[in-house]
Amino acid sequence: MSKDLKNVVSVSLTTVLSRVTGLLRDVLIFAALGASAWSSAFIVGFTIPNLFRRLFGEGALSSAFIPVFSTIVKKKNVQSALAFFGHFISRWTYLLAGLAVVLVLLVQVFLSIDALPERWVLSLKIFQWLLPYMIFICLAAIFSGALNSIGRFFSASFAPVLFNLVLIITVLIGISKGDGESGIIIWLCGGVLLGGLLQLFLPLMDLRKQGWSLDRKNDAAEFSESFQSFWSLFFPSLLGAAVLQINILVSRLLAHTLDDTAVSFLYVSSRLMELPLGVFTIAIVTVFFPMMSRTFEEDSLDSFIEVILRGTRFILIIVLPASVGLSVLSKEILIVLFEWGSFDLSDVNATVPILVIYTLALPFYSITTYAIRCFYAGKNMKLPVRLSIIVLILNTIFSIIFMNIWGVYGLAFANLLSAILHTIFAVQAMKESYMISFRKGLKDLFLPILIGLSMIAVICLLGKVGLSYFDFTHKIYAFVSVSLLIPMSVGCYFCVLKIFKISDLSFVKSLKSNHEISD
Repeated sequence: MSKDLKNVVSVSLTTVLSRVTGLLRDVLIFAALGASAWSSAFIVGFTIPNLFRRLFGEGALSSAFIPVFSTIVKKKNVQSALAFFGHFISRWTYLLAGLAVVLVLLVQVFLSIDALPERWVLSLKIFQWLLPYMIFICLAAIFSGALNSIGRFFSASFAPVLFNLVLIITVLIGISKGDGESGIIIWLCGGVLLGGLLQLFLPLMDLRKQGWSLDRKNDAAEFSESFQSFWSLFFPSLLGAAVLQINILVSRLLAHTLDDTAVSFLYVSSRLMELPLGVFTIAIVTVFFPMMSRTFEEDSLDSFIEVILRGTRFILIIVLPASVGLSVLSKEILIVLFEWGSFDLSDVNATVPILVIYTLALPFYSITTYAIRCFYAGKNMKLPVRLSIIVLILNTIFSIIFMNIWGVYGLAFANLLSAILHTIFAVQAMKESYMISFRKGLKDLFLPILIGLSMIAVICLLGKVGLSYFDFTHKIYAFVSVSLLIPMSVGCYFCVLKIFKISDLSFVKSLKSNHEISD
């Protein structure tokens, strides 16, 4: 196996492990706290540090830092790049510390408001406790970006798994202590801080092994051009990342105004929707993005369009059956995964409609995620930002309107509507920018995918009816339904594609072809 293919496989496997441990973490949290004011407060309090993690860590910062770091490696050497990194990381640490101080002061201002509801007070206190995590995780993302730029991937991709494992352990300790919800929250916050510190420590130690140290022998003035390049890339990326993350924040804050449970129901649904999004869509984007960038740099528009269409085909083939399966088996999946402890059947029933709405949005989120990377590969940074700003405004308007009509379900519907419009805008922009004919490139998929999806729906629905005649408890019924119907329906789906001779079925083949092209 080639080195590149090994790296892709390694990252893919650790990503899957991260998603699985993250799901187990959430299952334990809701088993301990249920859909309550405590769980909702923790989610909101944890959302804000995660917002800054996405903005100043994994998102805009990494997007701007990695190209600059890679350029120094290419023009000079790894040691020069590591010297630049030393100056960069010290400046960024000061900036993050200053930001944390400002946020603490803002929290104190809000906490001084007497009329503030109790769940908001608790959320703000949790947010304040978790602010050090924001610093840890943002620094960890930069260390990971530097490692990825010099071909080191494992420690960076495994660090989130370590974080999830720490939270799993701390939740279990909190449950065993028997101190109630408040005690579990304290252990959870401690787990977040410890996990964030370990998530920083792992890539830091790996980078030290590559020769980096805090001793800065090179003058900072030597890297003035590199710092200018970074800032020119950072601010456009920050704006784009901020729009997407603010969308999530707006939905959760609006849900938090409804009642004690709305945030929890939205969170559980979004986490299940994000599982195939994170495993399948991100894997496809990771593979096809370098190919798109390379063909665009080579000024080969036909090849660029071909790669875009190949990636789109993969997304439709993989994500659509996941969407249908999650929708039809939504209740059974929720029972199997989340109906434990304090998260009971009534919570499951309340979550089902939200999950169905989110699964309908899954294909649109996937296509949009891929489309944004297509624009980035084509050196068009401004267009996806403009589209995201428009969608943010529309989502906020839709959320306020539909929330007042259908409550938390209205918020989910607003997200679905916004996702559909975002996809329509993005696809139309791609057609106009690159003269892509999606109808021509995808027309052979329409009939086989339609038949395949119909087979999934029929098998799942008839299977559920058939299994209902057995004298199972609802828990066993759900487990048997999920374990039998998912593999049966997926198998039939791919058999249909095989019958129609759809050639692009194997994701491994795509990885291999990607490697061959890069060679």
